[in-house]
Amino acid sequence: MKNKKLFFLPVVVTFIGLIIFTTNLPTHSEEGKIDKLPNEEKINEIPIVSSNGNYISFENLDTLEQNSELIIIAQATKNFEDREHINKFHETPEDEYQPKFLIEGITKTEVNIKEILKQPEDEQYNEGEIISVIEPISIFEDVDKVKKIKTVSNYEAIGTDDYILFLKKNSYGEYGVINMNNGRFNLSNNNEVNTIKTLTASEERELNEDALQHQQIKETIFKKYDAEIKEIQNQ
Repeated sequence: MKNKKLFFLPVVVTFIGLIIFTTNLPTHSEEGKIDKLPNEEKINEIPIVSSNGNYISFENLDTLEQNSELIIIAQATKNFEDREHINKFHETPEDEYQPKFLIEGITKTEVNIKEILKQPEDEQYNEGEIISVIEPISIFEDVDKVKKIKTVSNYEAIGTDDYILFLKKNSYGEYGVINMNNGRFNLSNNNEVNTIKTLTASEERELNEDALQHQQIKETIFKKYDAEIKEIQNQ
């Protein structure tokens, strides 16, 4: 377990295993106020902006399991563009020369539980139940009404395939993915983690290391949960 720091933009979002937003600036949130969200064909054309994240990294399956409260195999019920996107902006005076700017953004992703691998003793879930999962990524509009995707540390949204998710509650009692990309694993796609193109050599090197670690953890997952995964894949 170690601290990971990735630097892209001068916006700081802090993670301790899961999503914890911190800021002292006056803010307001906007939920569901984006007109005409892009369709699935257009989503890959949207520019991506990434902020640096400071979070605790779990480097193997054992520590990942130990620090998760809920581990499930699940499938998102909606495409990324159709989910609830919540964005927090810094409040500025009503002055066209001082436009609002985005501090942080999250997406509430509803997932359908297909298999439960670990859950809290005091809170029981069932297969077929739908729960909401917080992800550190969202679609937002900048001051020029240009749609962009805001993410943290190159995090990529859960797709609509079957995933194994390692979750933990935040201070608001909401489940979030821990360990960033290495806390959500697509059970059908072997090359699911990509890197943002505009990176320095050192940033790209660290992200590639994360992608390698992702694949190593995924291979361990497939060995340990072979029967459970095959059961889901054969449905």
